Amino acid sequence: MITPLLHSLIVAILATFFSFILMFPLAYKSVFKAYRGRTLVEIILLLPLVLPPTIVGLYLLQIFGKYGIFGFLGAHLIFSLSGAVLATTIITFPLVYQGLKAGFLGVPQELIDVARVYGANRRQLLIHVIFPSAWSMVLASILLAFCRALGEFGASLMVAGYIPGKTDTLANSIYFAVQNGNNNQALLLSFLNIMIGIVILGLVLILGKQHSKK
Repeated sequence: MITPLLHSLIVAILATFFSFILMFPLAYKSVFKAYRGRTLVEIILLLPLVLPPTIVGLYLLQIFGKYGIFGFLGAHLIFSLSGAVLATTIITFPLVYQGLKAGFLGVPQELIDVARVYGANRRQLLIHVIFPSAWSMVLASILLAFCRALGEFGASLMVAGYIPGKTDTLANSIYFAVQNGNNNQALLLSFLNIMIGIVILGLVLILGKQHSKK
């Protein structure tokens, strides 16, 4: 019972972390510096939002499978939590990217202009102007991504499978518990997921209200 929760937390934390690290510079550049091909980049980043997660998992299998381009990495990813982290990271890209972008777009241009007049460089602008103004939206996007990652099922199952004690997470444990007729276990695991989701969504709504008051 504890193992699926622990695995889900590990996957969600790592996937959210990697999504944030990868999406932060892309979202920042998208808002504050125009570049060629931005539309194409955004389409690719947002594509997991409109695709069934199983399609994401299928293509990851094609890429990292035995005969894939990166098949040499397959032994470390297929049927492992590392594979679940990879799949879940890609699924959470759109939430993190859009949340960060919305936060950066909400920074008053007047503050940026004044800081530049006083000689602030890019690093100083980010640390002392942009991030303090956008922190609530940034944190909200991280929390939403974590919540989404915690419940990821399709892509994760395709890549990592369901191996009790090794790759079992809350989502796939609930599915296989129902398949095996163990409804009580499925209900208990789903209750844990729901409670975590309620807490996180409550925090996101509070952060949203704080941001709207600015």
